[in-house]
Amino acid sequence: MDEEVIELCDAMNALPGIVTKDSCCGHSSSPFDIFFKVTAETGLFFLTRCVDRRYWKYGYLWGIRLSVGDLYKTGWPRPIIYLLHSGPMVGEDAYKQAKDLVRNMTHHLNHEAFMEGFDLDVNDFDLEKEEQEKRRCPAEIHVGPFERKDDGKYCLHCGEKV
Repeated sequence: MDEEVIELCDAMNALPGIVTKDSCCGHSSSPFDIFFKVTAETGLFFLTRCVDRRYWKYGYLWGIRLSVGDLYKTGWPRPIIYLLHSGPMVGEDAYKQAKDLVRNMTHHLNHEAFMEGFDLDVNDFDLEKEEQEKRRCPAEIHVGPFERKDDGKYCLHCGEKV
């Protein structure tokens, strides 16, 4: 995993029902991308609100896209995946904006009127840094994609059982 995406992936994985699957910082020539699955709408709502152009100064540039795959995976009812992308922004501008998105997510999480108004419970968010650290592997982080073998699930980055 690229160093520039780790903080935002950690923040996204802390959202209820969001599981990041793959990512790329764009390496100064392509957009910043994070692919993720959604298992509950709460996290998707929260992320969408934080990326919305009305609530984030870079929201008119960044977006969330929906994609469908051709492969069926056990445990996922449909091969639907989401993509958080930086639109036309690449390189240092995209990296700075990704950090600002994490700041905006933190702002929303601590905004009592927002949380109460949409009946969001801070206890549903996985804010324990230790849990995020457990997902780290020598190749950076266990966030997927994972490979299933007969004896369990393995990180495709480092090959360790997770």
